[in-house]
Amino acid sequence: MPQPDTGNTSEATLLFNVEILSMDDDRTVAEAMVYQHGIIRFVGDEAGARHWLNEAGLSARKVDGRGNCVLPGFIDTHLHPILLSIFEVNADLSAASSIDDVTSLIAGKATALETGDWLLGLQLDEQRFSGTGLPDRHILDRVCPDNPLVIFCRDGHSLIANSAALHVADLADAPKDINGGTIEVDEKGKPTGICREAATGLVMMHFKPPGEAQLKTATLHAIRKLPAHGITSIGAILQTDAEGPSGASGQRESALMAELAPDLPLSIYNIFIGTTPADTFPSGPDKASDVFTDLKYRAFKIFSDGTLGSCTACMHHGFFDHPEQTGYLTLGPDELYRRMVEAHGMGLQICIHAIGDKAVTTCLDLYEKLLEEYPRKDHRHRIEHASVVTSGDIERMAKLGIALSCQPLFIRSEAGWLPQRLGPDRVPMTYPFRSFFDAGIPVAGSSDAPIESTSVLAAIECCVTRDGFSTGQKLSVDQAIAMYTRNAAFIQFEEAEKGTLEAGKRADFVMLDKNPHRVLPEDIGKICIVRTVRGGETTYEC
Repeated sequence: MPQPDTGNTSEATLLFNVEILSMDDDRTVAEAMVYQHGIIRFVGDEAGARHWLNEAGLSARKVDGRGNCVLPGFIDTHLHPILLSIFEVNADLSAASSIDDVTSLIAGKATALETGDWLLGLQLDEQRFSGTGLPDRHILDRVCPDNPLVIFCRDGHSLIANSAALHVADLADAPKDINGGTIEVDEKGKPTGICREAATGLVMMHFKPPGEAQLKTATLHAIRKLPAHGITSIGAILQTDAEGPSGASGQRESALMAELAPDLPLSIYNIFIGTTPADTFPSGPDKASDVFTDLKYRAFKIFSDGTLGSCTACMHHGFFDHPEQTGYLTLGPDELYRRMVEAHGMGLQICIHAIGDKAVTTCLDLYEKLLEEYPRKDHRHRIEHASVVTSGDIERMAKLGIALSCQPLFIRSEAGWLPQRLGPDRVPMTYPFRSFFDAGIPVAGSSDAPIESTSVLAAIECCVTRDGFSTGQKLSVDQAIAMYTRNAAFIQFEEAEKGTLEAGKRADFVMLDKNPHRVLPEDIGKICIVRTVRGGETTYEC
């Protein structure tokens, strides 16, 4: 076990006897690093580090890394930190594979509810219920008859509500026409409780969240787990109004994160959801001269479609197993473009959720129009997910300078049913990470947590092995690491600050017990995180 590194960050620290994979342009491998005041001062061999200290007239705490491997701190570019906290106080249904499993897990939580309390079930995998169908509101009523109960499918874009929740939302008797969403009905035309896309917001706008004190405690607890996965920085998806997966209950997310930020062990790049960019960013984007600030505001998120799991991703052609369905856009092209023009004009980075191939095409059409009408250098506008694409659209992404935030662990969760959902013609262009890299597109990695695990090493393994799915799109170990280091920093405009281990950058790094290049690809996820350091301070140690 390495010596502890818990001293004052104003001291110089010499970390030696390590294998440092700097991830710089030359992929320099070093054996020692000096950092002070949270900034890297020297990276190279041990003799050079000691010479640098002598020349600077500094003494240093000496930390023996005992042969471990050091990488830049991992950056998760797209996760939902407040939703992570909800997992701390509600029912995890990720292991449920039958209706009996669901009712048993819900019943265990429902007994502790008080009058007026809501209960959420989370991470229900809809594909496990393809033979029986999802539980409906009547089944949920048997185990939770008096309190509002909402079960979210794992993609976060569909939910099942019991009768109490539908009643509170005024949806118990008849469905409404929903722009960009659906409420499913039974043979009598009555809502089953299953709501998709924009319809989920009609239920969640009435959700009674945990009390402020409980929510803060749960959020701090959830986010403080991230350094155990080597994470030193996140792109935080946060609501500012009623638009978003949490409905009206999520409109304080951005304010809550700003309040908690000083107590969090990582840096935060805020990506705000809102109906109107000017209202979301009343002071405009934050372009502070201090690049090392721990809380940044400059990205605006828009949803354009749904998900593959719920068949609401917007596709050029019908799903292979549901050919009559092509999904849909959750916002019309005119409204998408209105928001894009406003955000772009304010100098914001645009991040558009697009999963289906037609949604990606539509977004690229609009980005192309935007950049022709309002040219702007180095915009680094993004597509979040880009799950299914066409080869022509990959070329367009590269030409337009679009960056991508992708989720490798979606492959692990979906590989069992994706071929049947998409068909053989589309599988090769599903999560096509290698094609993105070959085209020169900046591709960063993320978890979309709580949708997927925040284990970066598991995600890197999945990039390299693909878990056997569409293996022609495998990445090298170096490319997979780059998604969570140098590429992630770039798409967050933070490459001058982090993403590589070089003099002048933040002392954000993760120490591993093995070099990912020297283990079997299927063993990368088993590598142990020995220590995580952010700004020179240890935030995790095993």
